[in-house]
Amino acid sequence: MIDANAVVQQVKAGAAPASWQVIHARGSFFLMSALGGIVAAIVAIGAEVYLRASNSVYGIAIPPDASEGVLNFWSAVDLIFFAAVAIGGVVFAIMRARAISSASEQMLVLLPEGFVKRTGTSEKDTLAVNYANLTTATPTVRNGSHFLSVRTKAGQRISIEIDGRFGNAKALVRQISGQHAHYVTILAGGQG
Repeated sequence: MIDANAVVQQVKAGAAPASWQVIHARGSFFLMSALGGIVAAIVAIGAEVYLRASNSVYGIAIPPDASEGVLNFWSAVDLIFFAAVAIGGVVFAIMRARAISSASEQMLVLLPEGFVKRTGTSEKDTLAVNYANLTTATPTVRNGSHFLSVRTKAGQRISIEIDGRFGNAKALVRQISGQHAHYVTILAGGQG
């Protein structure tokens, strides 16, 4: 069994054994995400200003014979939609900007017998995976996100997302899957 908090404390103390691969979260991941949120907000505001200035609804010119009620309805829909996108972009940017300060606390630690993933500053943000408890560990991609799809010996299926905060997510998921396969091979060889 891997004690995730002990692993994190050992890494923080600078006492990680040579067999551990410690990958710290990159602050640039959070900075670029925050900038993306700001850009989304600016684009939404710009789109709404353009629609108002051009007297358009969703980029379609308003027909001269449209009723006032129809125009007001679609104008309100435009405003609500673009306001929601702008607010969402700002909130996302603030959340990512706040996460920059915790980047030094976030880490992915690859151990010979499993891995520890910490994506925040508390124990609830820490996940420990022991290869001995897994039957499979398969890299998968869904909607552009990289996951390690695992099946436990108890039959439970779990998807663990590995995002770009630790570097190339695709390479990391494949590396973890390969380490699991190596662990299983070594374990099988020792029992034979």
